[in-house]
Amino acid sequence: MNSLRALLAADEPADPRKAARHHWLHRTADAWQDAMRRCNDAWGELVRDIPEELIDDVEVEPPPEQAEVDALWAQLNDVIQQDRWRRGLYFDCV
Repeated sequence: MNSLRALLAADEPADPRKAARHHWLHRTADAWQDAMRRCNDAWGELVRDIPEELIDDVEVEPPPEQAEVDALWAQLNDVIQQDRWRRGLYFDCV
């Protein structure tokens, strides 16, 4: 996670391939944060009327926003854990 934070804080690199990754990372991280906000709001709506003492006993289907959060996080986590970027970032800029 520290490497992700460092990449987000860094200035745009001069190398076109690194710059493409830089832009992708910022767009994806922004989209993930927006999706997280919407997902948290959706979860709040789903569980709002469930009494707190029953919340662990009730099964609630995740909102559709959860799939978007999970998909974006999977892409970001590939970068964090394995330094694996989308294929197009390696070849689209060449």
